[in-house]
Amino acid sequence: MNFQREYSKSHREKGRTFDDLTKEEIYHMLYHDAITGYYNWIHMWHTLDPQNPKDYTYGFVHFDIKDFKMINDVYGHGVANDVLTMVCHHIDKQDWVIQGCRCDNDNFAMMVESCDNNTLQKRLDKFFEEISFLPVNKNYKLYYRCGVVTVEDAIKKADTVADLAKLAQRQGKKHYCTEIMFFTSDMYEKINKEQKYLSYLEQAIENDEFIVYLQPKYDIHTEKITGAEALVRWNYKKEKLLNPGDFISVFESNDVIGKVDQVVLKKVCIFLSEMKKQGIPLYPISVNLSRRRMENKHLKEQILATVDFYEIPHNMIEFELTESAAYSDRDSMLQLLSELRELGFLISMDDFGTGYSSLSLLKDMPMDTLKVDKCFVDSILTSSETSKECILLKEIIWLSKMMGFCCIAEGAETKEQVDFLRNAGCDKIQGYYYSKPVPMEDYLLKIREG
Repeated sequence: MNFQREYSKSHREKGRTFDDLTKEEIYHMLYHDAITGYYNWIHMWHTLDPQNPKDYTYGFVHFDIKDFKMINDVYGHGVANDVLTMVCHHIDKQDWVIQGCRCDNDNFAMMVESCDNNTLQKRLDKFFEEISFLPVNKNYKLYYRCGVVTVEDAIKKADTVADLAKLAQRQGKKHYCTEIMFFTSDMYEKINKEQKYLSYLEQAIENDEFIVYLQPKYDIHTEKITGAEALVRWNYKKEKLLNPGDFISVFESNDVIGKVDQVVLKKVCIFLSEMKKQGIPLYPISVNLSRRRMENKHLKEQILATVDFYEIPHNMIEFELTESAAYSDRDSMLQLLSELRELGFLISMDDFGTGYSSLSLLKDMPMDTLKVDKCFVDSILTSSETSKECILLKEIIWLSKMMGFCCIAEGAETKEQVDFLRNAGCDKIQGYYYSKPVPMEDYLLKIREG
């Protein structure tokens, strides 16, 4: 930081030069945050400098404010700065905090007294609850994302305590709640594995390691195949077959999931093209359309280039997007889906009932199919038909029918579930009762067998 330039910028109207500063003023500029007046990261960094690691007997906390940009956008910078100041004042009041600071933007750090995790958890729960609202609007709830690490862990891993605390902090993925994540050695290994996956992704695509499985969808009345969902597997280095749960979330959180989505779409198009050449009846195959990929301004053109290259009828491709995801630009998302649907592609909402604004999305989204989440189907086996869960399931099916959507239930595994769904008016079933996800050649055999 150029402190002479910073000083000149804020004090030039006083007619003083940098050389006129006292030692106390220079110290304050160097070690304090300009907005809140509280200690800054430079001050904290000097305190953390591990000159005597044997003397480290404290914990380290790093946290930020969720959706802080929203406060800036809605209430303005003045209110946002008041929130930052409020947090700093609250840090300063805690007798268990050895040292605190505002790092940058809405990021804060604290050195805290060493104690067991349960005690620290309770202290942090109370700490965040006491600053969980806007000073100007008590009804506006503030949530935080927090990472905690002991210095002993940092030394053991030969890494900085701040980096490990931020690593733990990044594991918080939920919305509308405060998350306090404690660093663990398992977390460190998990991150290492994820970094290996990320660095190897391009080579994996080049080596054709991603495999598409298809899970058939059945008409609930005729019990005939009406299509399938494409599900990706990773033949990692041709040594181990990884399920989506092992890698999809890693690629989503690092903005590279679109590359995998594109591989799946291309493989589905090649498969349908081969079926078409052989004169085998075509049924729609649904592919995932991730939230991150929809932020690509050229997505529509990329999709058309792939599908049209293989001369696949547009109505044989269905794009599935999860209702449980949060969309940062909802208007753009709805416009893209409308344009794809106008081009003849099918649109499906996955995981219905598990998201944040189900009815609003149901009203606005241009779509053909609504997929009821597995959690509702599971309730058939654990609840009576008059239970809230089963009543809600029936109402979701009824609502989809009234709005003209095809209704598919995911995760049906027993005859009891299928019978219930049939009686409730569901159109299609996707689940182990009929078929698990199978390789493309096995799906082709099921089609041929009728």
